[in-house]
Amino acid sequence: AGPTMKVMTVNGKKLSKFEAMRFKAGRPMSDAVDNVNKEMKESQALAGFDYADFESSIAKFDSSFQVGDIVVGQVVQYEQSGALVDIGGKSSAFLAPPEASMQRVDDLEDFMMIGDHREFQIIGGEDENGQVKLSIRRLEFARAWERVRQIQAEDCTVNAEIMSINRGGALVNFEGLRGFLPGSHAPQGLTEDHVGNIVPLKFLEVDQAKNRLVVSNRRAMVEAKLTNLEPGQLVEGVVRSIKPYGAFVDIGGITGLLHISQISHDHITDVSKVLSEGMEISAMILTQDKEKGRFSLSTKTLEAEPGDMLRDPAGVKANAAATVARYHERLQAEQQARDQAASELVAGLDLNALSTEELVA
Repeated sequence: AGPTMKVMTVNGKKLSKFEAMRFKAGRPMSDAVDNVNKEMKESQALAGFDYADFESSIAKFDSSFQVGDIVVGQVVQYEQSGALVDIGGKSSAFLAPPEASMQRVDDLEDFMMIGDHREFQIIGGEDENGQVKLSIRRLEFARAWERVRQIQAEDCTVNAEIMSINRGGALVNFEGLRGFLPGSHAPQGLTEDHVGNIVPLKFLEVDQAKNRLVVSNRRAMVEAKLTNLEPGQLVEGVVRSIKPYGAFVDIGGITGLLHISQISHDHITDVSKVLSEGMEISAMILTQDKEKGRFSLSTKTLEAEPGDMLRDPAGVKANAAATVARYHERLQAEQQARDQAASELVAGLDLNALSTEELVA
């Protein structure tokens, strides 16, 4: 035979299991006789702790959540309309599929598993059942904007996918955020064929309050090209504009200044008499400011004889590579000569010091 269950009695009255539980917990029973509730109260008084004290103590440990709080929870159950998540509250919190990710989620069971622990943001206060609404999407959204702001502050280059083309340019996707790529900053010849391409970008404008994200492929390409350009390097370019003080030359999408004093060894008073817009030239990079994206050019260094740029600019361009090679050979020879002179000077100083020591001795 199995164990005999002990029946609890109070003043000769047998209590049901439910009544016994209420009695032990100190919960008054509305349908009990007065002397039963009286004895229960006397028992609580002897213990120095009643049900009201118990409720008050539990309330102190009851979790209180505010909209915007970030909590850690465990997925405990799927429902037709979403998932239930245990975050330590009075009841399980609720996560709807649209709030599960910045990306589209059709089935939560394919996105998360029972028992998964995740971070969530509370987006809806407690209802009459104590249930709050959760979101992963808004948490990802806020963190994506934070990352974009940091990238812009550090002026880093990122890669993003072109999602679609419109009249003003294109839309790109970066970590779930949609950005606008103006036509003036897009790859040359932008067409529908570019959709799906991954392109390097720089952030021009980041404004979370206005949900505005503007990017530039041109700036990213310019920086990449500037990184590969060094003083003394020979480049090919096209004259884009003529100014009284020189000419601006397009070098593969970036613009350098060819100052009037660097066009030729001969004196020039009118740049337009030597150069014209659309003219293709070869030039040497003189200086570069990578932070400001600027560099200066010279055709004077490509002249075999002073005044060649005035007499035969086409010939200067044709012989530019050979002229630059001789230029660098000359610089290298001059550097070796300086190093040799410095070495001999140091050696001479050591010998003099040795002779002096010997004379003293």
